[in-house]
Amino acid sequence: MLNQHVKPITGTFVNMLISDTGIANAGLREWEQDFRMMKAIGIDQLFIIRTEVEQSNCHISAEDPRSTTWPEDECLLDMVFRLGDKYDMTVYLGGPIGITNLHLGDWKKEIDDNKQYYDRTVAKYSRHPCFKGLYVSLEALPWHFNFFDICIGVLQHLRQNFPEKKTFMSPSFGGPLGDMTTRYSVEQWIDIYGRYFFEPVAGLLDYCAPQDTIAVPECTLGKIGDNGLKHYYEEAGKLFKKCGIELWSNIETFQRPFPGHGEPPEVFRQIDYRTLYMKLSEASPIVQRIVTYEFFSCMSPNTEWGSAGRLLARYLEMIGRSPELIEEIYGVSSKSYL
Repeated sequence: MLNQHVKPITGTFVNMLISDTGIANAGLREWEQDFRMMKAIGIDQLFIIRTEVEQSNCHISAEDPRSTTWPEDECLLDMVFRLGDKYDMTVYLGGPIGITNLHLGDWKKEIDDNKQYYDRTVAKYSRHPCFKGLYVSLEALPWHFNFFDICIGVLQHLRQNFPEKKTFMSPSFGGPLGDMTTRYSVEQWIDIYGRYFFEPVAGLLDYCAPQDTIAVPECTLGKIGDNGLKHYYEEAGKLFKKCGIELWSNIETFQRPFPGHGEPPEVFRQIDYRTLYMKLSEASPIVQRIVTYEFFSCMSPNTEWGSAGRLLARYLEMIGRSPELIEEIYGVSSKSYL
């Protein structure tokens, strides 16, 4: 590792519905352990993603009363807000994603569904001191899904009706083109996303943390190369400054699958810790805050993949903390992480 200062991760998404990064089957004990660890290492912002979503023609929800086996909380969404208060977090509530609406091109119904959802849930959870922000959950759709129209419509509703709440989004750097396989160049992304989205939402969007989408660090014959990520941050920073949007980074702590190597095509396991270091070092000098997708699936010792605990240990070393903290909070031997 280079002896380079990196900004610590101070926020994480909370994914309670989709199992692409591994199923944890966590109970209250495991959730509490994760909150304690986050509190100990400075992660104090939570972005609740996909609180309602269509999956295999069914609607699933974080408010499903069957999703907890302990009496403290009626549902997982209740639990996140309760623990957010207990551990002095800042919580951003994300909205629904209607796959049918998107596939049918019914983008106006998608806006209406989001409005209805936010109106109800903001009223339901407004009593929680931790509830300070709203997150527009749509991330990286190509333009022909009316991605920009939907997000602009939702942001307008949020600012008009909940002006006390900060707003947050996390689209991908590069963004998929209409064929869903190729992506915008830096210049295309700045131009198209700037003219058709970021400029129109100036005054509506407070923070934006683009997903970095870079899978591996560039190095040839021992010499570190340019992977293009710094250029994205620099150009996005110029655009966001013009639009009054604070630039953050969404550092993905998962790796995209390599089906040709025998891995399932839709399973996203933890990244190599050297990749995490590369991402942190590229983003730190430019962005105001670093968040991740996501601590609970990719860095917690409680998750499905054993490498998550080791990624956490390596991250602790990067920010000058001892992996022995893992034993203190999770009750597992830190020797396997040293």
